[in-house]
Amino acid sequence: MPRPSSWVSTTASALGEELARIGLTVPTDRLEALLTDRVAAVAEQMRITERTARRYFDHDTLRTLARELALSIKEEAPGADLLTLPRTITMPLPTLGSTIAALVEAAALAGVDKDPHEPAPAMALISTLGVLTRDHAGDLPTVRVPEPLLTRAARLIDNTAALVHHGCPLPPDVAEDVRPHLRKALRDDAARLRALIPDTGRRSGSGLWAVPDDPP
Repeated sequence: MPRPSSWVSTTASALGEELARIGLTVPTDRLEALLTDRVAAVAEQMRITERTARRYFDHDTLRTLARELALSIKEEAPGADLLTLPRTITMPLPTLGSTIAALVEAAALAGVDKDPHEPAPAMALISTLGVLTRDHAGDLPTVRVPEPLLTRAARLIDNTAALVHHGCPLPPDVAEDVRPHLRKALRDDAARLRALIPDTGRRSGSGLWAVPDDPP
């Protein structure tokens, strides 16, 4: 994988500082990848070069982007032990099965030609789902799970679908003509998870998933 440019590295650090001001930490490599994608999208939309597009990523833009990330990441309760959170969502057994299958695909794709620790987030979610199923106090076919688990899993599965769409290496035992079907299946799995999450709009206040006010 090519090393990020000095602009990407510097801007990712600045974005990381903005996130830190509102109490969030995101790995630098993820921020670099995000900025690379955003710059490419702006360049394509405005029909300009990526070098020119970088000019639009000033301090105000980075602060807005940090707030945007906070809104999505906070709903995942970063750093929290999912097993200790309120299990407020009823997850149908078929959705549980499809989610585990999708997370296995995500772990497999993350491990292709990458660091062996990359599949860890998907494997952690699979493990958590297994424990929640074991601890379920009631008759299946439903399992009660915390909302942030669904949010984390949906994002991870959606990101995997995007990687498949953009041509990431597939496992050796997966044929190339399966790619469009795999992408669609992953997107459908993520959509099923999001359909279980109540549409409560932007959360506010001091709750677990509240987004902090702008720092002074």
